[in-house]
Amino acid sequence: MKQPKTKNRKSEISFGFTLMEMLIVISIISILLSLLYGALERAQKFSRRAMTYTELKNIQSAFKQYFSHYSVWPDTTHVTASMRLTSDEDVGFIIDGSMARILQGVRDGSNAAQMDQINPACIPLLEFARYSRESRHPVNPFKSLNAIAADTTRSYRVLFDTNGDGQITIPGSDADAVAAGIQQTNIITSVAVWTMIPATRTSSAEGAPLVVTDVILGSWDSFTAR
Repeated sequence: MKQPKTKNRKSEISFGFTLMEMLIVISIISILLSLLYGALERAQKFSRRAMTYTELKNIQSAFKQYFSHYSVWPDTTHVTASMRLTSDEDVGFIIDGSMARILQGVRDGSNAAQMDQINPACIPLLEFARYSRESRHPVNPFKSLNAIAADTTRSYRVLFDTNGDGQITIPGSDADAVAAGIQQTNIITSVAVWTMIPATRTSSAEGAPLVVTDVILGSWDSFTAR
């Protein structure tokens, strides 16, 4: 009588992962995910920068339309004192919530006096896409995480060539730019609009990540150069 054949367990092939193989696979996946995250972060920052640059150009165009209609730049004596900007003999302001409504042609009880002096025809010059939850100022897509109501880091700023010399000095008396150590720059233009955005992340020679500080993005910049 034939005996039933038994399997030789030594000849069986195991298809399971060893611990070392599993660690290698996890390491490869982690590297791929880090590369993907870096690419997504760069794409997101590029998209926000593009939107910010477009908004700067739109604001600049709106003020040029303002000058075309009224033949003067906005009277900054009717702007909130804390929002006024000066540079040499040129003047301007940080665009706050009240000024945003005026530029959008919105007249209400709180801004009637300013509207009569700055935009009496209630011309809707432009629309703002986003506002700070704390300060209610129009802000760029790189909204500051600072919850201080008076923070204007991501607000829009504008200076007009009110002295007629054909140039504007940036940032002038802009406290945020001075605090960031940004040097003044002379711009040949009649109206300049800018805001603060995070700088591109860089590393030291040893490969350690450097602290990312704010830089100016202005309507006079070439977007491809950034």
